[in-house]
Amino acid sequence: MDRVNSHSRRHWRAFGLVLGASLALSGCMIKETRPQPKLTAVQATQEIPADQLLDVAVHLFDPGVPKEIEEHPEKGEKQRIYPEIRKAEARYMPTLLRATLEGTGEWGAVRVVPATTLMDVAVDGQIVESSGYRLTLDISVADATGRHWFSKRYAREADTSSYREGAGKGRDPYQNVYVEIANDMLAYRQQHLSAAEIAAIPRTTRLRFGDDLAPATYRDYLAKDKPREGKPEYRIVRLPADDDPLVDRVERIRQRDSAMIDTLSEHYGAFADKMSDPYMGWRRSTYDEIDAEEKAKREATTRKLLGAGAIIAGIALPNMCGSSPTYGNYVCSAGESVARAAAVGGGVMAIMSGIEKGKQAQIHTDAIKEITGSFQSEAAPLVVDVEGRTLKLTGSAEAQYAEWRRLLHDLYQEETGIAADPATPDSRAASASPAPSTPVTPPAPPPPKDPI
Repeated sequence: MDRVNSHSRRHWRAFGLVLGASLALSGCMIKETRPQPKLTAVQATQEIPADQLLDVAVHLFDPGVPKEIEEHPEKGEKQRIYPEIRKAEARYMPTLLRATLEGTGEWGAVRVVPATTLMDVAVDGQIVESSGYRLTLDISVADATGRHWFSKRYAREADTSSYREGAGKGRDPYQNVYVEIANDMLAYRQQHLSAAEIAAIPRTTRLRFGDDLAPATYRDYLAKDKPREGKPEYRIVRLPADDDPLVDRVERIRQRDSAMIDTLSEHYGAFADKMSDPYMGWRRSTYDEIDAEEKAKREATTRKLLGAGAIIAGIALPNMCGSSPTYGNYVCSAGESVARAAAVGGGVMAIMSGIEKGKQAQIHTDAIKEITGSFQSEAAPLVVDVEGRTLKLTGSAEAQYAEWRRLLHDLYQEETGIAADPATPDSRAASASPAPSTPVTPPAPPPPKDPI
């Protein structure tokens, strides 16, 4: 009997070790979240010559909402794509990139503007994934010559220290993403563009503006080549005379347009300021909910697997006591029965616990929906008044800016008496929509820049 009991003890010891190791492994499966390292944008170490400073347009991002979810928002809940929040983020995130670029001292004016706005360098972005847990952006950068700088996907997990610091008191949890974009833009400019190529970009911007406004006057100044990777599409053929009165008028109108761009950018900044606190609260809450939900799902799966394993082990436990009708074997058999029952019962309890954890995950999912619905009501579009004209800064801001550009064409015609070329896109837009009944007074122009 001693030999039998010895085998039995070894078997139970091995069974206990396997079960203990499984429980320990389940604990290791829970992902620990830690603060992310804080990246910093490269700063200018000396004053940059005026002809080397490039103005940057950070276009409103594409919200990245699939058409199916746009039409049926409830289908986006499983993917955590909430159309109204994405639209708000598409206006909010560009302002953070703008602040990062401005803070480096490496660029000229940096503005958040609709996608139709022409400036020296344009940054376009699409939101691929956005929650309080992770941010993924697709970013593309090009300049006014048509040269494509780069396209790249940026992805980062949230820096949890930002959530502990509280809304509006520290870094954005995804500031590292904006720092990476800024550093990549600077690296491209430094490594791929000569001083002469950089100086040609603002000149091209002005000539393209003039060509759009007065193509009959500017058509001989620019040539358009076939697009090639890393090569300019627009090439300066010659520069206009400094004393050309038509060019002078176009430049004055361009300054008024720059003032409107500044006004638009300021209003997007005001929207971002208003949105900052509730949005940070939403992200912090959704981070906690997603983190808890993911942990609950992992624990549920682990407990179910361990429970199933315990039941199988209990059922498959071999008979180590023998079949002889002795008192020792009877005691041993009773012990084995109790062990089998305990293993099976423990397995059932583990499975039930896993099911309960799954229900908790659903509770967290419902909480995310509730928080999102609350945020949507707080992130209302910002309505502003610009020089007597009301603008609603939502996705329709591009249409508002297109209307402004149409008025600039009208202004040029009034000042010069030259009709716009009907083949230009803006002229087609002017003929398709009636002129406003009340004239718009353009914002006061900024001080004039150096001539082309």
